[in-house]
Amino acid sequence: MIRVSVLTPVYNVQRYLRQCLDSLAAQTLEDIEFICIDDGSTDESGCILDEYAVRDARFQVIHKANSGYGASMNAGLRCARGRYIGIVESDDYADADMFQKLYEAAETHQAEVVRSNYWATTQQGSSFREELKGHPYGRVFCPMKEDPELLLKDPNIWTALYRRDFLLQHDIWFNETPGASYQDLSFSFLTLSTAERVFLLRDAYLHYRMDNAGSSVHSSGKVCCVMDEYDAMETYLLHHQGTKEQHIWAAKMFHRHCQENERRIDGRYLPLYWKEAILRYQKAAEQGYLLYESVKKPEEWIVERVQMRQKDVLLREGFFWELEKAQRVFLYGAGKVTVWLLDILKKNGISPAGILVTTMEGNPSEIHGVPVYALSASPADRACDRIVLAISPRHPAVQQEILLTLDRAGYHRVLVLTGELQAALA
Repeated sequence: MIRVSVLTPVYNVQRYLRQCLDSLAAQTLEDIEFICIDDGSTDESGCILDEYAVRDARFQVIHKANSGYGASMNAGLRCARGRYIGIVESDDYADADMFQKLYEAAETHQAEVVRSNYWATTQQGSSFREELKGHPYGRVFCPMKEDPELLLKDPNIWTALYRRDFLLQHDIWFNETPGASYQDLSFSFLTLSTAERVFLLRDAYLHYRMDNAGSSVHSSGKVCCVMDEYDAMETYLLHHQGTKEQHIWAAKMFHRHCQENERRIDGRYLPLYWKEAILRYQKAAEQGYLLYESVKKPEEWIVERVQMRQKDVLLREGFFWELEKAQRVFLYGAGKVTVWLLDILKKNGISPAGILVTTMEGNPSEIHGVPVYALSASPADRACDRIVLAISPRHPAVQQEILLTLDRAGYHRVLVLTGELQAALA
């Protein structure tokens, strides 16, 4: 009996593919199969998949014409024989005991869905992301009855196991839209809103590659993918007698991801994006699924959203312009905000010269390869170098205290991370 079928959709990812496949081959769980779906790759990905299939019978390769992520996942689902379905995307990789741990939890608790946290991975290393914080660990529960807020979390479908007979019984498949944009939204919503028995693990096993997470949508064909996913949720609920509560939470999920996705859309397409979004907001409001006060005409709302985007762009550009003209850049603080800022800066071609802290006691000597210095031993030039106050704007009193400390030490070229700037950089 196959215990778990792991689906891996593949398209032109030869750079990371071997690391992914090696992590699958190393899985400690017995009676596991790996179904790799080559979506018409034009690089060496297909050949790499065939190589692994020849030397390891657990690997099965499906070669098909390019038709998108959803179609690839459905092709894998149709071939799967396992009691449970797992997902590892081809630029990510898994700890060796990932499916052993997920399978044991699913079997022990007779869960339809088991979900865990993950490791956010960049070239600088991996950091633990507790996406499920605040939700019930260690017990079986029904999200729609006990914790519907779970539906609003990022989809992260690759942190989980899904019982295959549960998916088939409820006719849950992926939305087959072109490309690879957001098809996990409807799948995540349908599984969590339908399941009666969900089990959450605090541990993390999957290493999710973040290097390209901030890339924008530059194709007009992908602008409205979030709308497509909402339409798929609504269509499913209409055909399967979904409850009003499910419709309400589908609308809430759409609202959250619609707002977040706006930042990734090329500015040229924002009017089109919000024109399509407004139609769905209005329909959801008419049906009583979403509060929507139409105090402005739709076209006025579109202008307002574009103006907000322009403000974000100006904040970002002004921030990076200030840093680029500095001799060197230092960050102040050694917490989570610093780790996040390091990633943002490096993606934009800025390599900080160091990280400053009040005292070295309890602090590391470096963070992601950037040296940490006590303020008393700071190598920063007070006249020429820029200091970025990497302290959360949710702690203004702490920001003020450190700003005054730096001012007394003669550092006047300091940039403070405001809430608006943090949102613009995100």
